[in-house]
Amino acid sequence: MGAPAKLKFDPSGLPAPVALAASEIERRIQRGHTGEELLNQLAALGRLREEELTDQRSSGAVFTPYDVAAELVDRVEIGPGDTVCDPSVGPGVFLLAAAERKLHNGESVPSITQNLRGIDIDPVSVAVARITLQLWAAWRGDHWPTMNSIVEGDALIQTPSEWYGSCDAVIGNPPFLGQFKSDTARDKRRSSVLKEHFGPRYNGYIDESMLFVLLGIELGHKKSRIALILPTSVLGSDSSRAAREWIDETLPLKALWLGGRSIFDTATVDVSAPILGGSQASDCRVFRHGSEKTLQITQPGAGQWASLLAAANGTPRVQLTGRHTLSDTADVSADFRDAYYWLAERVTEGEVIDPRPRLATVGLIDPFQYLYGELEVRFAKQRFRRPVIEIEDQPPRPLANWLLRRSNPKVLVASQTRVIECYADQRGDVLPSTPLITITPTDRTRLWHLLAAVASPAASAWAVTATAGTGLSQETVRLRASLLAKLPLPAPSKRWDEGADLARQIQSGGRNPDTIIQFGEAMNQAYNTPSDELLQWWIQRIQKKRP
Repeated sequence: MGAPAKLKFDPSGLPAPVALAASEIERRIQRGHTGEELLNQLAALGRLREEELTDQRSSGAVFTPYDVAAELVDRVEIGPGDTVCDPSVGPGVFLLAAAERKLHNGESVPSITQNLRGIDIDPVSVAVARITLQLWAAWRGDHWPTMNSIVEGDALIQTPSEWYGSCDAVIGNPPFLGQFKSDTARDKRRSSVLKEHFGPRYNGYIDESMLFVLLGIELGHKKSRIALILPTSVLGSDSSRAAREWIDETLPLKALWLGGRSIFDTATVDVSAPILGGSQASDCRVFRHGSEKTLQITQPGAGQWASLLAAANGTPRVQLTGRHTLSDTADVSADFRDAYYWLAERVTEGEVIDPRPRLATVGLIDPFQYLYGELEVRFAKQRFRRPVIEIEDQPPRPLANWLLRRSNPKVLVASQTRVIECYADQRGDVLPSTPLITITPTDRTRLWHLLAAVASPAASAWAVTATAGTGLSQETVRLRASLLAKLPLPAPSKRWDEGADLARQIQSGGRNPDTIIQFGEAMNQAYNTPSDELLQWWIQRIQKKRP
């Protein structure tokens, strides 16, 4: 191929390890080396940049391996002449992969470099991205572009106006910045600017990465394709719901790429990439990183991306069509932080027989079980086997009102789960700690019926389909009181009555497999979802819990 005539390598602005590695690549190009190993060396410049970062958590910046970037670029089907943008360009690995695909599709190197755009808030990463693509162009086409289309700036606020509506493909790995922790939360000024920009699509708790998807759609047009890596939790999180619904109305969800938890070296977060754009179809393709297998799954309803993950993981599909929901017959709520701190100051180790209210935590709730006295739990930085609450004669008024509401028969539901785990507190002497969900029936005589409905196979499949991936893994979900309140209830029937009786038997100690199977069958009939697949799916998940 020969050496480039005007190779103008400038190491200024690069970290020392990157400058050294880039200089070596430059020398190899000058000597006429053309081996494909140069591609790996170019991609490795980004990894060297990542090793220089000292605060990856607060920045959300994580290096993407080249094979992952190339896989997503292939899924997006970038063609010759397409303008490709990475709004979180980092050291440029996605644009490098896009350049390679365009080259192999017959586009010239000068044309390719003119059609690449990127922006990043980190000036050093921008410098790395520029030198990576400049060296690539020198290697592949004896060309040394300026790469002024790789710019520094906060993409959500400072993307060049001329980019909007002109990008054929938007790809990348935007920063994952959850808004529930202080070190990654947006400040008030930035939040106000973003709210003004994105309007009703914006939620104060929406992950930063989902805002990049909204930006990607604005940068594109009706025929654009978009693939941005996101934490899998946003597929079903409530904070991203309005954004997902708007996206589905604007650019069709064509496929879902599942990356899993192990694609990054420095972050163990489960990731996915919704792939938007292309021809509309009744089915949506789902594929996993490194696998050739593709699943065809019915296109989900607006914003219901988690259902694709649930289906890919084998969750049976259910359609619950009851006229009434849980909120029609019960108060469904989660507790507030003040209640936690109030309990924390009053919790103590109880006796085997103790008249004081007992404490319930998420770790003590299993399907049909409250493991008080059986399992040691950690609460308020202390360990307890029989945690009880020592209550003063006159609690503060807000807490007194909370006590009054919670000292009633109720169903307690764990919020982080693979299958809905719930327990009926028949006497009302168990006080829940956040993040447990409390279901207090309007009619106390229906307590066991509500337990049966919530604990049913159909309810678990319904909840997993709505919120798959929002827990600590693809197999777990994080339940919300607002979601559980919408659970459709079965129509009154003898099968529901039977399910309520069986739920009472199981909780009272009848946890033999036959009784549990009978309960599942009865509630499947009550919900009009008779299915051996659903029953077996639920039983397998129940069996993985403590006996």
